[in-house]
Formats: sequence, C-alpha cells, structure tokens
Amino acid sequence: MKNLPQNARVVIIGGGVIGCSVAYHLTKLGWKDVVLLERKQLTSGTTWHAAGLIGQLRASSTMTKLAKYTADLYVGLEAETGIATGMREV
Repeated sequence: MKNLPQNARVVIIGGGVIGCSVAYHLTKLGWKDVVLLERKQLTSGTTWHAAGLIGQLRASSTMTKLAKYTADLYVGLEAETGIATGMREV
C-alpha cells in the first residue's frame, strides 16, 4: 500500500461501484486531491456479486437518462483506460 497523504480535499471510504464512481467523476471535474480507501480489492465486495445488468428504461425520464449515461460510460471506460470492463451490450 502506498503511503497515505496527510491531507486530502476529499476521502472516499469504500471502493465499490459508488466510491469508484465518485472518485472517477471528481477527477474528471479536475479534482486532484482525492483519496479512495478500500480494505480489500476494488469492487470486490457486494459490487462484485451484483449481476451487472444496466436496464435502460426507468420510471422517470431523469432516471432513464442516468441509466443511459451509465451504459455509455461503461462502454467508453475500456477505451479510456485500456482495462477491460467486461461490458457487453445485448
């Protein structure tokens, strides 16, 4: 484990899908002082056990747009990072 900084603008506890998403989006917004803490491997807890389905039709247009954004994000992450996400569109 790397040494932890003495100070950080934000510390995110938990490296599940939500913690990783918050860290990802903050850094995309230009935040540089972000620390993500996870006691095991990233996304190894309940996130890992989830089915991973991203249904795109929701009860409100706002939630439908959020689901579409999420699906598009997963498709683009592999190209952006070079790390396979395992995302398959059906």
